[in-house]
Amino acid sequence: MAKQNIIPVKGTRDFYPEDWAYQKWLTDQFTSVGRLFGYQEYEAPILEHIELYLGKSSEEIVTQQTFSLKDRDDNPLVLRPELTPSLARMVAQKENQLTFPIRWQSYGQFFRYEKPQRGRGRAFFQWNVDALGSESYLADAEIITVACTLLKQLGLTPQHATIKINDRLSLENLLKTTLKLSQDAVRPVFAAIDRMDKMAPEKFRAYLNTDLKLSSGQIDDLYGLFEQTELSFSPWLSQIFEHLAHNQVDGYAELDLHIVRGFDYYTSTVFEAWAKTSLRRALFGGGRYDNLTVQVGGKRSIPGVGFAVGDMAMTELLKELDLFPNPSSVAAQVLVTIFSEDQLKTSAQFARTLREFGIATEFQLAPDQRLDRQFKYADRKEIPFATVIGPEEEQANTVVIKDLKNRAQVTLAQTDIPQIIETLKRGIS
Repeated sequence: MAKQNIIPVKGTRDFYPEDWAYQKWLTDQFTSVGRLFGYQEYEAPILEHIELYLGKSSEEIVTQQTFSLKDRDDNPLVLRPELTPSLARMVAQKENQLTFPIRWQSYGQFFRYEKPQRGRGRAFFQWNVDALGSESYLADAEIITVACTLLKQLGLTPQHATIKINDRLSLENLLKTTLKLSQDAVRPVFAAIDRMDKMAPEKFRAYLNTDLKLSSGQIDDLYGLFEQTELSFSPWLSQIFEHLAHNQVDGYAELDLHIVRGFDYYTSTVFEAWAKTSLRRALFGGGRYDNLTVQVGGKRSIPGVGFAVGDMAMTELLKELDLFPNPSSVAAQVLVTIFSEDQLKTSAQFARTLREFGIATEFQLAPDQRLDRQFKYADRKEIPFATVIGPEEEQANTVVIKDLKNRAQVTLAQTDIPQIIETLKRGIS
């Protein structure tokens, strides 16, 4: 019986060299923006105790979307679905040793058990950017400016994407004063608003009325709040938008009271970047969280603000707009061929010499293969150069360097390393 072909786990991806080259390119696009603003790179464990997320992260993520397991002591663990709780834990552990405000960034893999679809999988990469230790609106404005700078870096204009911004605290006050909601009623209304775009309007109204017991008048008032376009309801946001204009990125930003974010730890500023193309979905989101370090065991409340960008939705947008790059996955600059068994040791020594001088070098592994087949192999792998040391070159201590793109060649002394390196960098005209 034929063996069954084992395929990747649903919602995960294989990364062949050309795919991984893109991931490396995207990583650099993200982290280079962070470095421009002085953000240091860090990393946290992929495995975390489930207690880290209980009562802090989105209830839907914790109860329905985590990949859970147990260690040999029967302790419940999860593959991390997000990074902010881990960040808060790390900061709380060394809160008396860190110099605040801290600016940290991380790029790593995350896992959520949700329905795979365009721009969404169960295993994905995510860039996280956070500033902790500042209560100033300037921290929020900086984080949003970083997000806008990323869009610019990727060639995305305000016609391609917009960042929708809200203030949860001010919206909460509006719900209490305008809709006359109690404090206990605010959280379920926030949760409903966060799912609003996933429900038909009539179904959303019915849910508010039947499940959350809002009257028709309260529902009408809620829809009236969504039409808010003035920043007067939130002096906090007014300052943020003013600074975004000062940073010349306000073209990407707009007020949107629909944005509340599904994570329970957000305290005021929340924002989401949305594609304005046919993709029409959220690209990333973030906000301010001022109490999370205490919730994970810290002795004092350290304010924070940040956002996270997943690789999959952003990749779909770049493809749609024909902005998807084609980074090279070629690992070697040169293939050192083997003319014959007699020249094997000399060729191997030359390959070692090239590596000692920092030249990425492949060495031929089939000494009995014809030279033309060795050249074809290098060509198929897009290796730009090949070297040949035959009996004459071995005796004269020279090497033939072939430029496989230009179909040109030159003979140089094996000891003339500077000229060899210059040739491999610039090519042969």
